[in-house]
Amino acid sequence: MSASKQILATLGTTVLLASTSVTHAQDFNVTWKGAPEIASADGNFKIKIRGRLFTDWATVSDNSGKAVDATEFRAARLGVEGVVMKDVKYKLELDFAGNQTNITDATMELALKPVSVVIGQFKTPTSLEEQTSSRFTTFLERGSFTDAFSLSRQVGIAANYNQDNVTFKAGVFQGNANGGSGTIQGRTYAGRVTFAPQIGNDDGFIHIGASAFHRKNDDGDLTIRYRQRPHHHLADRYVNTDQFPSDSDTFFGVELAGVMGPLSAQAEWGWMKASGINGGMDAKFNGGYVDVSYIITGESRGYKGGTFDRIKVNNPVFGGGTGAWQVAARYDVIDLTDTNAAIIGGKQTSYIFGVNWLLNNYSRIMANYSRSDIDGGVNDGEEIDTFGVRFAVDW
Repeated sequence: MSASKQILATLGTTVLLASTSVTHAQDFNVTWKGAPEIASADGNFKIKIRGRLFTDWATVSDNSGKAVDATEFRAARLGVEGVVMKDVKYKLELDFAGNQTNITDATMELALKPVSVVIGQFKTPTSLEEQTSSRFTTFLERGSFTDAFSLSRQVGIAANYNQDNVTFKAGVFQGNANGGSGTIQGRTYAGRVTFAPQIGNDDGFIHIGASAFHRKNDDGDLTIRYRQRPHHHLADRYVNTDQFPSDSDTFFGVELAGVMGPLSAQAEWGWMKASGINGGMDAKFNGGYVDVSYIITGESRGYKGGTFDRIKVNNPVFGGGTGAWQVAARYDVIDLTDTNAAIIGGKQTSYIFGVNWLLNNYSRIMANYSRSDIDGGVNDGEEIDTFGVRFAVDW
C-alpha cells in the first residue's frame, strides 16, 4: 500500500473510531460548519474533518511569447482537528497536491487562556498575509516577499497570547516534518505582535503589527538563495540571487491594515539581511505590497486573532442570492539586488487586479490579472503578464 493510501486509511480509521466511541456512549452532539463536527455533550471531546481543494488554471506570457498555459491542483488537503479533555487541541492536515504527500499542520495545543502553547509543525509567526490562511487571502498568491524570503512552516514550540485586541506569539523552531538537509538542524527564533483597536462601528478596525526572526542554516550548509515568481505559482522565477555564501539570515517586517465595512486596505514591508561569512559583506534585500479591496455586495472581511478570517456571505447563490462580489488591486515589489554585496538578483514590480465571487461561506471563484516588470539581473527588461483562475472549496 502506498504512503498516501496508508495516511488516508489512518485518517479515516481515526474519524470512524472516534465517532463510534461517541455513538456507543449515546452522549454526543453534531454541528455543521462546512463539515460535521462531533462533540461530547459536555464539550470535552471534539473531532472534525477539515480540508480544502484549489483547482487553478493560468496563462503566463513574457517578452518571448506565451510561456505557460496549464492547470494544477494548488492545494488538495485533508485532515482532522479536535479537542481532547477540553484544554488540549490537535490538528493534522496533509496536502496531496503536486503528486506528493506533505504534512502541512500537525499540532498539539495547550489552551490555557489567555495564553496557549503550541507544539508541532505550524507557520513561524511572521507577516499578516503569511499567517492568514490561503482560504481567506484576497489574491491567488501572497505578497512576493513571503515566498522569496521563505516564510514557512517548521517544527517547533511557541507561546501565544490573545486578549483585548492584542496578540503576541513567539517560539523556537527546528527542522520541517517533510525532511531537512542536515543531521544537525539550524534553529529559527521568531516572534510577532499585533494590535487591532476598533474604529467607527462593529465592522471597523485598524490592524498594526510587526514580526521578526533569526534563522540559522542546517549544519554544513553555508549558502542561501532568494528568488520569486510573478504572481502565479505556475510561472517561472524571473528574479533570483542564485546561491551565495551565508550561514544565517534575519528578517524584520511591519504590517498595517484597516477595515471599514466593505472597504479594506492592507500593507506590509519586510527587510532581510543575510549574514556574510569568511569576512564577506552582509547582503540586504526588501519587499512589500499595498492593496485595497471592496466588497460590492456589502459584506466585510472577517478578522480573528491577528489575522484575516472568513467573509460571511449574506446571500448565498444556492439560497437564491447573488453571493458576495469583491474587487481588489495591489502594488507589489520584491528587490533582490544589493550592489554593495555584489548580488544582482533583480527587482520585480507588479500590478495585480482581482475579482472574487464567493458563492457561499465555503466556496469561491477567483480571477487575477498581473503585470510584472523586471529591473536588473539576468532577466532585466522582461515584462510578464499572468492571468489565473481558481475554483476553491474548503470545509
